[in-house]
Amino acid sequence: MNQHEHEYLTVLNRVPVLEATRDRSVDRSTLQDELDISRATAYRRTSALTEEGLLEQTPTGYRATGAGCAAIDAAERFERSMAAIDRLQPLLSQLSAPELTRNIHRFADAELAVATPQNPSAPVEPWLEHFESFDRCRTLVVAGCPPAVTKLGVEHARNDVDFESICTPLALEADQNASEEAFDTIASAEAPSLYTHPGLPFTMGIIDDVVIVGGFDSETSLPVASVVTDDPDAREWAAELYRKYRRDAEPLDVPEAVA
Repeated sequence: MNQHEHEYLTVLNRVPVLEATRDRSVDRSTLQDELDISRATAYRRTSALTEEGLLEQTPTGYRATGAGCAAIDAAERFERSMAAIDRLQPLLSQLSAPELTRNIHRFADAELAVATPQNPSAPVEPWLEHFESFDRCRTLVVAGCPPAVTKLGVEHARNDVDFESICTPLALEADQNASEEAFDTIASAEAPSLYTHPGLPFTMGIIDDVVIVGGFDSETSLPVASVVTDDPDAREWAAELYRKYRRDAEPLDVPEAVA
């Protein structure tokens, strides 16, 4: 362990003191009682955190500085990330895109659906639930759509339901090979807005207030796991990610696509 790693772990151990002094001034006696620590520990931690600029001394005790509050937030993200990593292993075993792994803390409370021998379509069920009816739907698609999702897409296309989708060329090819009739129906409809982009990181849907991320087996393209969350922070992140790829996406060339 190098010096910086040791310092980071030390700060993590002292985060309870920072949390107790956020937005208020607290004396050492109160810290002893609230955190159930000894007088000597309270002295050492407040002294060290003050020296590091994470606490400041006031006439009535100690208060977290701006840097201290930032350290609290970083620690909370770390804890949420570790909790999410532990719980979402089935998804992360398929996805390593930094766009997701650097933001996994946003999915700490997400619902996880995993394919099993008894229910291999479990990861698809959240997509069907939310894609069946919506006010607004935007998706990134890197693998061919499961047949049940394609069926809903055909129904929406025939009923002039507007939705937007960005697909990789491989996903478009897989969907066309799976059902050329269904592909043609969706691709030639007026309501859906279809785009293509070769560098999408993973399959994701923003359907009304819900974000869904799907993981697919790299060899079979079968769904392995999906996560669903309505966390506003996750939705804001997902919307910005979608806008990033939408800016560089090309409208689907319908005559070429259905040729």
